[in-house]
Amino acid sequence: MEELNFWKNKSENLNSICQQLSSERIKKVLKFLEQNKSTCTSTFSKLQKEVQGARTEANENCKYLRTLRNLFTQLMDTGTELVDTQEFFVPIMHTILMIWTYSSYYNTPARLVVLIREICNQIILNCHNFVNGDRIKECIVGETASDAHDCLTLCI
Repeated sequence: MEELNFWKNKSENLNSICQQLSSERIKKVLKFLEQNKSTCTSTFSKLQKEVQGARTEANENCKYLRTLRNLFTQLMDTGTELVDTQEFFVPIMHTILMIWTYSSYYNTPARLVVLIREICNQIILNCHNFVNGDRIKECIVGETASDAHDCLTLCI
């Protein structure tokens, strides 16, 4: 969810900046600078193009990553049993493959590594919550070591 929220916020911020840059007030300033042959004009134009490119990338990444929101919400749901989280792997990986295939920007190893790392961290957290020290201790004290073994095996 952190990755999704990152791109959502970046998209919103860049959309706002682009909206400000395309306002009439800025257009008047640019026109004035051009008429007076200012050296700032080309630098500002270059900056506008860079912001527009970053905006396009952020909007597309936000659009594609939005398709993972429901799956990530279910993966993060504390009420979901650890056994049931296994059923999210295939849809999540399939969706990531589709994003990799069709996205113009979110198809680099660096982007994929961040996303997979965050998914792994969530799975580790789910396992940690499922098999905590108290639960293992209860199983051992209650002489149901096989239950403790089963819990650990499920996590692995």
